[in-house]
Amino acid sequence: MASKMMLQAKRSRKFKFPRRLKKYKVDEFIVHRRNVVTFSSHSSTTNKHIVFLHGGGYTVEVQKNHWWMVEQIVKKLECKFSFIEYPLAPEHNYKKAHTMLAEAYTQLCHKHPNDTFYLLGDSAGGGFCLAFAQTLRNIQFKRRPKKIALLSPWLDLSISNTDIKKQETLDLILSAKTLQKCAAWFSDDLDLKAPILSPLYGNMNDLNSVAVFIGTCELFLPDCRLLKQKTEASNTSIIYKEYKGMQHDFIIFPIKERHIILHDVLEYLA
Repeated sequence: MASKMMLQAKRSRKFKFPRRLKKYKVDEFIVHRRNVVTFSSHSSTTNKHIVFLHGGGYTVEVQKNHWWMVEQIVKKLECKFSFIEYPLAPEHNYKKAHTMLAEAYTQLCHKHPNDTFYLLGDSAGGGFCLAFAQTLRNIQFKRRPKKIALLSPWLDLSISNTDIKKQETLDLILSAKTLQKCAAWFSDDLDLKAPILSPLYGNMNDLNSVAVFIGTCELFLPDCRLLKQKTEASNTSIIYKEYKGMQHDFIIFPIKERHIILHDVLEYLA
């Protein structure tokens, strides 16, 4: 089902979020014709500000179960939470996505000069978060994220890890063939192992703190284990958690286990 959604690339006519989230303070602005929406509790006094990039193989729009996670985090952490509607393939490529994200993040920094920023992303959004954090580090941007939380992250668009073939037999959601198609759309012929696409090949130094949350039945597990090893050899701290028997991105599925990973993510971001 997920693979079919990635290749169909259907688009909504207008961006919208669930009505129930309107109970929070909502601030919206547009960057490159894309929406940036910040939710915050009316009673909140925290300067914690989470910037979220959703998953979907760089081709699928935010799903309704993503909004469940957004609401839980805003409610329990009483933080600011910014959703960025970045451009998707096949209509757009990584250049437009990164350009839009960079401008959106810069504007958020200007609008909230006293906030401490965190990055959060699931699946493709997780890989995007890590690649963006590496870019901010490379240009020595002053307001770099304090923590980076990666949920089932897609870290290597080349899908070249030899252990993936065996792991794919356990993953009931993703297929390597579909991911390769999505990667070709998003990459615009750039080398798939370029760090801006595949942050697994980027430098992991000076990123402050990274956390990886991954199920043991996920196609991306071998690459996440490699990221763990690479980060442990750097000066960036890492929290790494595997969830036995769990499928890809299970935090956005309506199952009881999502509360377990949500608890761990909240604990990390707190």
